[in-house]
This record gives sequence, structure tokens and C-alpha cells, in this order.
Amino acid sequence: MTRKASVRSHPSPALHRALELHRAGRLDAAEAAYAAIKRRDADYAESLRLRGVLAQQRRQPAAAVRLLRRACEQQPANPIHHHTLAEALRANGDLAGAIASYRRAWALAPGRHATGIDLGDVQAQRGDGEAALASYRAVADAAPDHAQANERIAGLLAERGQPGAARDQLAHWAANIGADRAQAHRVAAAHAAIGDFDTAAARYRDLLAEGGDDATACAGLGSVLQSQGDFAGAREWLERALDLRPDIGWVYAALVADRDYTISPAREADMQRLADAPQTSPRSRISLHFALGQLLDRRGETEAAFAHFATANRAHARAEPFDQAIFDDRMARIMAQYTAGFFERRPAAGHASARPVFVVGMPRSGTSLVEQIIASHPQAHGAGELDDIRRIARELPVALGDRRRFPECADALADPLAEQLASRYLATLEALDPVVERVTDKMPFNMLWLGLIAQLFPNARVIYCRREPMDNCLSCYFQIFSKGLRFAYDLGHLGHVYRQHERLMAHWQSVLPLPILTVDYETLVAEPETQSRRLIDFIGLDWDDRCLAFHETERAVRTASVWQVRQPVYASSVARWQAYAGQLEPLRRALERA
Repeated sequence: MTRKASVRSHPSPALHRALELHRAGRLDAAEAAYAAIKRRDADYAESLRLRGVLAQQRRQPAAAVRLLRRACEQQPANPIHHHTLAEALRANGDLAGAIASYRRAWALAPGRHATGIDLGDVQAQRGDGEAALASYRAVADAAPDHAQANERIAGLLAERGQPGAARDQLAHWAANIGADRAQAHRVAAAHAAIGDFDTAAARYRDLLAEGGDDATACAGLGSVLQSQGDFAGAREWLERALDLRPDIGWVYAALVADRDYTISPAREADMQRLADAPQTSPRSRISLHFALGQLLDRRGETEAAFAHFATANRAHARAEPFDQAIFDDRMARIMAQYTAGFFERRPAAGHASARPVFVVGMPRSGTSLVEQIIASHPQAHGAGELDDIRRIARELPVALGDRRRFPECADALADPLAEQLASRYLATLEALDPVVERVTDKMPFNMLWLGLIAQLFPNARVIYCRREPMDNCLSCYFQIFSKGLRFAYDLGHLGHVYRQHERLMAHWQSVLPLPILTVDYETLVAEPETQSRRLIDFIGLDWDDRCLAFHETERAVRTASVWQVRQPVYASSVARWQAYAGQLEPLRRALERA
């Protein structure tokens, strides 16, 4: 459960005792105490609800749902019972059931805005973006300063290709927060989250003008400037944030990501002290260990560096475990659905536009470098990592009215829906740059959706970035990612996913009716001009010498490669894994086994 709803203000002694046992972690005793409360007792329904919470904690999903349904039957007008049931159904993958229970809870208590937010979240998770927007907007209409509602509306609008509407939503929110400084911080961060860096920077500067000793605003401004390529300005504000609050773990990682940054001995000592301090939050500790690993790696202290990386990765993997079986099942289902026969049986549909260029491959395989080279051409724009295609895949069953999941439902996709979905994606590209002939989307795991991309854009081009597996996987292991990529925090999982990605790309190369250009990272850094010309020719543009000076191109970058893409080509990352050969046996075994 993500949250426990409150119980009656004066529980009976029996329920109070059961709650104490539950909070103390004595789950068997708590279960017995809850079960001892009789049907005639006033707290019987609440005891059922809490038994359901306990069952969910013990990973007994069927029992949890059964108990929570009984609680709802006992007190059908209690919104907390319906909300808790919705949480259990959602956690167990019954999204339709969760939506129904959230709706019931919200109808019983319209002022419980958290229920409306949760309802919108599960609607978005199920792929019904319009319903999610309606739920979030209902909350925002009732409470115009509600942070989560406004953040989610803006984020969803931006993701659906409406950045102007997203900015308007954030402006409306800002107009309703009054002098609430904490809300002002969230508004600034929300602008950064949708890529509106100029406004984000302006809002952070306003906060600092009102009160300069604001570590959060300093750190936020530094992060925005770093995304915009102003590394000198970013260093100034990130350092200022640490002067005010030395315990912000992610700021150290942001500074160390800038390889031109020289850390002081005092600052490094702070990092080590905080990494070891018991009061440091788990998330900050992970950031600190990654940052210490990066520092020591650059000094050639490989054994100590790897120890920090291993500590950080183990902690991250515990917090966000990777389910290999689910990943493998998805890959198998995609390859089973999208065969040569699938495309032969279906005439070209979707949109005829040739603007989209999809740069795919493993993370840290050179996708950012390839995009930066292309984006340096005056007739191309680098959109970065867009989540639009994954979202279209998730929403496809709802859009089709099909009970099957993606990819199985994809055989029902045809015009006019295919053209409508393609036009929605193109609207995102149009908002980013309405004039250029080509726009790159370098979301690496768009490789999962290349079959859908072929259905939507029969004239699109695909660039597959490939890198030596040991180097590629090690680079992932040494990187803390902003979200997702749970496999990247375990060497065995990395090796397995690398081999699975190879199988998938080999499958696409044999069946996909789209041109695919394979670019090897090692060849690109060894022969930058030859390979850059090859890239530009593949996407159908005339050569422009600015593509060789890609590191001088000014554009916002929101990936782990924010520093690298602004440097000339360097080959120091080739065969980097050899310095860590002794620690990489689990990776080597996984690559051989997979």
C-alpha cells in the first residue's frame, strides 16, 4: 500500500491493541488481534480493512482484495474502504477494478482530492489520457492551487504534444498560489520538468531575488543552467546550494557529471561524510556513492571507485527491483506479433511524413552523440528522449476499444486512427521546431515500439546505435539515471538485457519495413567525419560542415550525457571496461549465458 487511510478517531481498545502490534511489525499477532474483533463490534469493518492492508504487506493479494471487499460490504458509504480496495486492486494489476473503486470513493467524498489524483494516475497508467486529464482537472477546478493536480495536467499536456497549453496551466497555477514559497518552488520545477527551461530559470531567479539564502532554488537554477549548457553558471549556483545546505546529495552528482569541475578537498570530505552518515536519506546516499565513484574513476583508483558504484547500485536495485520475467515476456510477445507476415498483410497506413528519425539502442550506446551530430544540421532538430511513442502504445487498447493488450491489439490498428495517433506525435515535433525537415527522437527503448512506429510512420528512418557490450554495460552501471531502467543497477541483468536487445534488433532488421542504419560507437569516434556524413546522407539531407562542430551547437539536453554532447569526439571510453576486468565476472557470465 502506498498510503494508509485514517481510522476512527477513538478506536476500541481491541482495535488499538491490534494497531500497535501492526505498527510494531508483529504481523502474526496483529492478524490474530484483528480477526478477534467480532461482527457486532463497531470497529469490525475497520478491522477488515486493516487486515486487508496487512495481507497486501505480506504479499497475499487475493486475501487482501477479499478482505477489503468485505469491509466495503460492511460499510458501503465509507470512502476510505473503497479507496483502500482501489489501491489493492491497482497494486495487483486490476486497473479497471481500481478505477471503479476510486470512482466510488471519490463520489462518497468529493473533497478528498488525493482520491481524484490517484484515479487520474491509474487512468493514465491504463492508457486513458483523456479520462486522466478530466480527473486531474476536476481536482484543480476545486482547488486551483493543488500542486499534484497542476503538475500532472501540465506534464500530460506536454507529453501529448501541447507544450503551450502545459505552460498556460502552470501560469494559471502560479497565479493561484499567493505568497506560498514552497508552491513557487514546485511551479519552477514543473516548468523544468516539461522542458520549459527559460521560464524555470526565471522563476528560480525570482525566488532568489526574494531571498538569496534558498538552497533549493540555487540547486534548481543550477540544474536548469546545466541542461541549457551553461556549465559555468551551473557550477556557481550548485556550489552556492551546497554552501547553504551541504546535505543535498544529488547536487554533488550533478557537479561531478561536469568533468571540467574541480572539487575541493573540503567538498569531497563532505561527500564521504554524508555517504557514511546514518541520517542521510537512501536516495541521497545513492547519489553520493555514484558521485564518489565517478571522481575516483577519473583518478584511476579503480578498486575504490568500483566499491562505491557497487554500493550505489545495490541500494538502487533493492529500492526498485527489476523483473526479468516481465521484460522477457514483453520482448517475446513483440517479436511474435510483429512478423514479416504481419507487415505483408497490412497496407501502409498512418502519416506519410518523413520528419521523424528514431535513434534507438541500449542506453549509453552513443545515441546522444548521434543526435547531437544530426541536430547540428540547420535542417534538423534534436528532440531528445520523447516518451510519446511508449504512451501511444500504452493507450492503444483504449483508443481501439480492444480488450487485448499491446502488442496483440496492434493488428486492429488502421486508418483513420493510425493517422490520428501519428498526427498527435507530429504535433509534438511541430511544437519543438515547425520548420526543419528532420526531428530526432532518441528515446533508446523506442526499439520496443519499432513495429508500432512502422504502422504510424511508413516513411520514418531508424538509426540503431551499437556499442561493445562490456563497455556499454559498464557505462550503464556507472550512471545514475533519472527514471526507469531498473535493469541497469545489476551486472547480471545488464548482460541479459544487452543480449535480449541484440535479438530484438536482429528481428527488426529482418522484418521491419523501415530503413535501419547501424552505427557502431567505436567506428563513430574513430572516423567522425566519415560516419557523420553517412548519418546525414541516411536521413536525406545535404551535408553541412556544422555537423563536425556538433559540440558547439547550443541546445537544451536532459539526458545523462548532458556534458559529453558538448565536447569534441573523444575515444577514452573505448575499451574502458578493461580497467575493471577483475570486477566484471558477473557481467561476462551473463553475456555468455544469455
